[in-house]
Amino acid sequence: MSNEMIGLVAGVVGVIAFVSWYVFAAIRGVTSSLVTAKVGEIYNFDYEQPHKGESRRVLAKVVEPVYSLEDYTIRRLNAISRYRRNDPEFKRTKHLVTCEMPNGDIRNFYVERTKNVRKCVFSNRLFRTAVAAML
Repeated sequence: MSNEMIGLVAGVVGVIAFVSWYVFAAIRGVTSSLVTAKVGEIYNFDYEQPHKGESRRVLAKVVEPVYSLEDYTIRRLNAISRYRRNDPEFKRTKHLVTCEMPNGDIRNFYVERTKNVRKCVFSNRLFRTAVAAML
């Protein structure tokens, strides 16, 4: 085998490896955190506190900037809010993110209750595909 042929094979293998890695990262997403989420970004994550038996894995599009709650605000909400008042598993935390679900519902998530957060590389295409699959 000539040096040119070896170089060509090495180049092709390199390109295939890069494309494979890129496609894998695009499908799986890249490790991230919702604390730094920006409006319009798409994330998938496990949510520790599902409500009414909902699925733990979530695909969601951020629709508002991440909101930070002060300790006194959390205490006040705990005192006056009826939302999940008698649910011993429910705990409010410092960061709240508002997201649109693939079915169009708007939900709030406490960021500290998310695990295995992945930021989707091909955000809008993935989200549109999920919306189309639900129709």
